[in-house]
Amino acid sequence: MINLHCRIVMALVACFIFAGTVALGCSEAEEHVEETPEIETPDPNISTRQKHMTAIAEFCEEIAIAVKKGSVGSVKTDAESIKEIMEIVATMPPSYDATRYGFYASDFQIRADMLITAAESGSVIETDSALRSLSVTCGVCHYNCNFPKDL
Repeated sequence: MINLHCRIVMALVACFIFAGTVALGCSEAEEHVEETPEIETPDPNISTRQKHMTAIAEFCEEIAIAVKKGSVGSVKTDAESIKEIMEIVATMPPSYDATRYGFYASDFQIRADMLITAAESGSVIETDSALRSLSVTCGVCHYNCNFPKDL
């Protein structure tokens, strides 16, 4: 039994070495073409987008504080405000990732509507869940669209 395991391990090691050698040989056979680095043009919307995103973050913080206190009093109004701000921000995507940015801006609107609906229900639990859902979209967009380099 041990002999069989040794043979299997040795066969796997041999396959791994063979595959590595083939891959190395293929990569050496490829013609190396030096790529010219892309010159990034400055994004003219960075400062405006940052101001709007900061306003959204402030509203979200106010909503989180209200929810933590067990209230949904101003959540609907705040959620409507962040939705309106995102409608403006959606028109100014970064030049380096407009497609994904548009997707996340649209997703943000859907989740903002869910937050408004949750606040209208009066349920702190549903409102908290909707806010967390919205914040996931924010985080994923910032991560995938590389917005931290804007900040």
